Amino acid sequence: MSFPSPFPPRLPLLLAVFLASMAPVRLAIAQDGIDDLFDPPAAKPPAEPDAAPPASPAPPGPEAPNPLARDRGRIGFTQENAAAQMAELEDRMFRLSEALLNLEPENASRLRLALKFSREELILQQMRDTQALLEEAQLGKAETEVRQLLAKLEHLRNLLLAEDLDFELKLARLRQLRETLAQLERIIKEEQRELAWSRSAIETQGEADRLRSSRDDLDAIISDQRRAIEATDRANKADSPDGRNESLAGAISTEAGVREAAGALAADPLFAGRDPAWIAQAIPHVDDMTTHLESDQLDPAIDAGQQALDRFLKERDRLSGQIAEAEAATSEEQFRQFESDQKRNRDATDALSSASSRLGETGVSLQKNLIDASGAMQDAEGNLAQTAPEPAASDQQDALKKLLESRETLSGALEELLVELRTELQAQIIADLTEMYEAQVAIRESTEAQAPRAASRSRTALIALAGLAKSEAELAARIEQLTDLVEITEFGIALPTSLRVLGREMLAVEALLKAGDATPSTISLERRIEEDLLGLVQAMRRLPPSTPPPPGTPLPSEPRDRERELNRLVAELKMIRMLQTRLNDETVIVDETRPDASPLSAELRREIDALRNNQDEIRESLSKIGRQLEPPGLGGQVDL
Repeated sequence: MSFPSPFPPRLPLLLAVFLASMAPVRLAIAQDGIDDLFDPPAAKPPAEPDAAPPASPAPPGPEAPNPLARDRGRIGFTQENAAAQMAELEDRMFRLSEALLNLEPENASRLRLALKFSREELILQQMRDTQALLEEAQLGKAETEVRQLLAKLEHLRNLLLAEDLDFELKLARLRQLRETLAQLERIIKEEQRELAWSRSAIETQGEADRLRSSRDDLDAIISDQRRAIEATDRANKADSPDGRNESLAGAISTEAGVREAAGALAADPLFAGRDPAWIAQAIPHVDDMTTHLESDQLDPAIDAGQQALDRFLKERDRLSGQIAEAEAATSEEQFRQFESDQKRNRDATDALSSASSRLGETGVSLQKNLIDASGAMQDAEGNLAQTAPEPAASDQQDALKKLLESRETLSGALEELLVELRTELQAQIIADLTEMYEAQVAIRESTEAQAPRAASRSRTALIALAGLAKSEAELAARIEQLTDLVEITEFGIALPTSLRVLGREMLAVEALLKAGDATPSTISLERRIEEDLLGLVQAMRRLPPSTPPPPGTPLPSEPRDRERELNRLVAELKMIRMLQTRLNDETVIVDETRPDASPLSAELRREIDALRNNQDEIRESLSKIGRQLEPPGLGGQVDL
């Protein structure tokens, strides 16, 4: 793509200069570190026993420059130069994007996208930080920073040279939507935690009120029990029959009231399941006391009454402990803590609301819901400050409802964008695989043509095979790019694995051709790649761009939707079958080369480990497909 002015073509050129200048920096840093590590300090020569005393030192002359310091200075100067060029590049991208806004809006968008990436990734600042690390001789950290800078600059160059800018913009928007959705999920999770605590606080406060009420009833029973014991003791010590009879009648009447109240309290669900059930254990002693009182056996009556009182007191102590726990769980400190957490979650919601404006039309509705959710959170904060969990829970429920609506809106926009990207990517993959198939056929035919002369180690044939190896490496690089795009867009289940396996096959052919191997086994591997490319093209034509339904979802009743899901299943299984067939062929080949005697060679072990890893990848892909087909209620686990 060409630009109308002389400036834009220099932008990729400047980036090429950066990449060319940063690589020597990294190499020099690494070599510098190696020199420091492996150059031992010069050892002092041993002194001779009868050596003459040393002569007086010569006057100091100019010190020789330290080679390490000189190299670091050179590297630092290179880094400083790269930072200056980066500053110039950012300035040019800004000015050119403004100048081309009306003349060439596509190129202006390209420049703005690249400038946005450069500033968000802080490339210029990272260059300056790297320079500071070099000045401080922190070579290990500096090398890590340089590696990161090289990767970022490579991505920046790809943005500037991308043929399909619209696709790149959609990928950038996809990343924004996913980042926003991830932040929203964290906010939702926190708000659910806040709501759960408020609801538990409501229940805990209600439980504490019931416990206090029961404790009041129990205190009344304990008071009556003590009065019954005291009346019995007075009757036992009375001097006159009338006084004895009066105290005894009072004790019997009081104990009857205690028996009735204790029975009602024991039947309360709050005390029914307790272990030990102190009130239930106290009731027989109350009955025994009544029996002894009626039979005028006062000493046994007092003992039975004291036994009942001890159990009532134990139950009250247990109630008091539970009340203290409930009060601690809903103390003012707890409310202040969750008020602070609620404010922090509201701040995160406000920040996400401000950032959602970059999402276009989707951001408008998202921002509205987030603003409403923030307002409800603020109301919840006020109620938590007043230790009022019930209205706080109502406000948090309203906030959560708005957050869930936001997630639904965002997920819908993300799915629409993914379908758009996958539709474009599907066409691109089919076109690229078809083109690569034709290139692979040409490589195989050339390999067959050079095979006789390569067998005799003809120099011309070996040079030709080396050129074919480069062509094969280019195909492998294209497969790697497609794999990255497929993983970014989450396109298919077995497709990423299929592409990775295909890329490994191409790299294997590249290594064979580079070594001058044009034997039938190499040609057979090239034919297998051709077959795999055609198989992938056929599978890709049936793979729908929509996201698969959740696991356990039955097939749609609509004929068109049902056919779409069946096509998805057929396409995935075709790729799995292709992968498993290739793995089986490789396993047979490796097994044929396995010696009868043990131990196995290191090379053979590496081949077996590679087969095992491939099998694990295939198994994982098939497990994911199986989870899509499992009936509901199995919990998403399918053992294959």
